[in-house]
Parts: sequence; C-alpha cells; structure tokens
Amino acid sequence: MSQGSAPSTGPSYVSVEPNISAQYFEAERERIFKRVWLQVGRAETIPNPGDYFIKELAVLDASVLVIRGRDGVLRAFHNLCRHRGNRLVNQSAGSAKAFACGFHGWTYSSEGELVNIPLEQEFPGCNKAKLGLIRLALDVWEGFIFVHWNSAPEQSLRDYLSPVAALLDGFPFANLELSGSWGASLNSNWKTFQDAFLEAYHVLAVHRRSIPDFRKDPLVTGAQLMGKHCKLTYYQNMLHEPKPAEALAFKLSSSAFLSIDRTNELKNRRWPALNSARRDNWVFDEFVIFPNFHLFLGDGWMLCHEFWPTTVDHTDWQVKYYQQRSNSPAVKIAQEYSKVAMRDAIREDLSTIENTHAAQRLGAMPFMTLSPSLESLIVHHHSVVADYVGARPTRVEA
Repeated sequence: MSQGSAPSTGPSYVSVEPNISAQYFEAERERIFKRVWLQVGRAETIPNPGDYFIKELAVLDASVLVIRGRDGVLRAFHNLCRHRGNRLVNQSAGSAKAFACGFHGWTYSSEGELVNIPLEQEFPGCNKAKLGLIRLALDVWEGFIFVHWNSAPEQSLRDYLSPVAALLDGFPFANLELSGSWGASLNSNWKTFQDAFLEAYHVLAVHRRSIPDFRKDPLVTGAQLMGKHCKLTYYQNMLHEPKPAEALAFKLSSSAFLSIDRTNELKNRRWPALNSARRDNWVFDEFVIFPNFHLFLGDGWMLCHEFWPTTVDHTDWQVKYYQQRSNSPAVKIAQEYSKVAMRDAIREDLSTIENTHAAQRLGAMPFMTLSPSLESLIVHHHSVVADYVGARPTRVEA
C-alpha cells in the first residue's frame, strides 16, 4: 500500500487463515524474516570494546552474537563455532577480549576472527583466515541496531526504513534512559498479537479501569501509511480529572505518561514529526516498523515493542520503556508514577491476546470485520505481510 492517509471505505473483511496456518507461517519465515532488516537492540547497551549481547531469533532458528570490536565497530555473527557448530557464547550479555568455544577451545577475537585452534598441527592445511565467525549484516540507525540474515542485503537499512528514518533523523534518543522493561510469551500468532497495538478502539473496554475517562477521544486516531511501515497518532480526553497521585505527577513533570502540557513551552520544543496535526490533546505517535518493531514517542518518553514469533501459535514479546534523563527528585517521582501507569496499561493489553488467537483457531470464524477509520492499520499490516509472502489478498467477502 502506498504512503499517505489510511483509506476510509467500507468495512474490511480480513481472513484469519494467515494467523493459524502453519504453512503460511513457514512462508513468513522465509520470505519476510530472512529478507528484511530486524531491530535487535540499542547501541548504548554495548558501549565498550568487547561488549556483547546475544539475541535469540527463534523465527530464524538462530542465535545472534552482537559485538563491539576493539576498533569500536559493531558486528553481528551467528553464535556458533566453525569447528563443529557448537554454541559459542552462552551468557546473554557481557564483555570479553576473546570468545573460546567450550567444546574444543577454538577461539575468536571480538572482530570474529579465528585466532586459535588447539593442536592446530592436527588440522593440516586449515586456513584460519577463512574460518572466522559467520557474519550477518548489521547497521545502526539513531542508536537502534538492525541485523539482516543476508551478509550483503539488496536494500540498505536507510532505504528499508524510508520514509520513517527521515522523519526521526536527529531525534534526541540519547537523552532517554531505560526506565523499565517487561516481557511475556503468549500462545498467539505474531500478527494477532500486534493487531492489539495497531488501534485505540480497544481503549473503551480494555482500559476502562486504568484510564477510564481517556476513552472518549482516542477512538478515532490519526493513521498514516508509510510504505511497508505506518504511524498511529493517539489523542486523549481534555476533560480528564486526574487522581491525586496522578495530578502530583503531572505537576512535577510535564513528561509524565498521559500528561498534557497546556503551555506553549513544551509544544515549541516538540519534535516536528510528532503530532503532525498539532492538536492540543496529543499523547504520542506510534511508528510501526515492519515487520515487528513498534516505536512509541511521547513528551519525554519512548516505548519500544518487539513481537518475535517462535511458531504459528506462539510469540515472545519484549517491551522497553525509556524516560528523559533527569537528576531532579521531583521529576523522578513523576517518572516512577508514569512507569507504573504504563506497566498497568500494558498488562491490560495482554488480557485478550490468547483468547483471540484460540478463537480464530477454532475455524468457526473465517474473517475479522474491521473498521476503516479505527482499524485501517491492521488491514495495512496484513496486506504488507501478504505482499511479501506472495499470497492471495487477505481481504475476503462477508
């Protein structure tokens, strides 16, 4: 689908078969996840030479080792020894000058070079220079690390991220620090899981306890298609009456989650690509980077969602919450309240996922009935998936 505003035609009837078909899922593995750039972490988590982390990519049956070399360059490798294929690194993160396989001791540098073979004389003619760790392509955009299954992708990361990259180039991500992280493993297809975060219609019911009177205005959000990617803009009810603790948090910090700063000071320093409609009741923009990375940006905070499929019926979900760096105790109090509010809202979001997937697996309901104004981005995401898979259109007749 082309870049621009989401269409406003009649209801869309989207087949549930792609959410429950094992054959379709295998096609997604091969034609999507092995062919696109995948976001795997932040560069500041491994700032020093020898720092590394492991990213398990079950959808690719792969364990990926991301290392900062002695030269300061970030690289990604398959986490396996070139001798017999044993897993090279077992710790999820750390720092090391070299990496020795626990099976036979073959050792690699932080640049992935094979530097030592015990009893090397017993491997006549072995060329260590050709037996370094197996590379994956790696590139960084605004501190976000992306990897690609192919060592030489046909499309650069910058081109892949277009037009989102240009909108957020130079955004002050470095001013944000990790405040909280959560995760879950759910019995759900990865697309069904993501669908819950591609619309605000659910706020009426799912968030009736945590944010009860924010429900009135966010129903019709701003939806924008951006090639394979998209953006959703959230608004809130200006008549909201905060609880005492919430009011204190808003007073102490204008960057508290769901807070609205009615002064011009915050609006004037807001990033230009955010709140493009310039509405006073703006809360945040959600950039959806195909296929499985959601980037939420609000005033003084950022939320990163990753949806990692493991099977057609199972998804590992990871979310990280970042807030503006501050040494002010008052702001810290407000941020802690904001973190708890965010956590509670997200926990509510998880309450429907497994039931939805289980119902679709029954086979009694052949399609979803989606609103053109409220759920257009669900239609968009399923369409982009179908384009990659080369499948028949996901829209069906009612």
